[in-house]
Amino acid sequence: MRPHSLVSPLTGTACMLAGLGLLAIPLHQLTSTPPTPPAPTQPAEPSTREIPAVLRLRLLTPAQRITCKSTTGKSLLDLRAVPAGISEYDVLIPLGDGVLEWMLDVELGDDGPETAVFLTVMPDGYDDQTRYAIGKQRIHEPLRYEWPSH
Repeated sequence: MRPHSLVSPLTGTACMLAGLGLLAIPLHQLTSTPPTPPAPTQPAEPSTREIPAVLRLRLLTPAQRITCKSTTGKSLLDLRAVPAGISEYDVLIPLGDGVLEWMLDVELGDDGPETAVFLTVMPDGYDDQTRYAIGKQRIHEPLRYEWPSH
């Protein structure tokens, strides 16, 4: 025969509550600990990669020299005695976070009329974009192209 005090509903409830109380102590320590702050990180540098592209150049008048340089000074295109019309060139462009910035420098010669230069960049995997610059004798202009990241 069992002792009468262990069979009582009140004793069973007390034992159950004591067991839950013992279990609650480690759970409280796990859930109430303040989170550790993340380690300080260095600011992310923009990722720059070179991708192949076709550069379409459209000149309304002939040019003595055309250069395109990246913002770091790397030459992307250097042409001499370029006739008027449309021409295409294969280039590697530095695409940093979907942005291409370069400096266009066009020497048109003395006493020529005001003219325009159109540059269409057709990078692999991205849409074509066209920018233009207008000037007389010499055009020195920064060009910026932006594509959404994917």
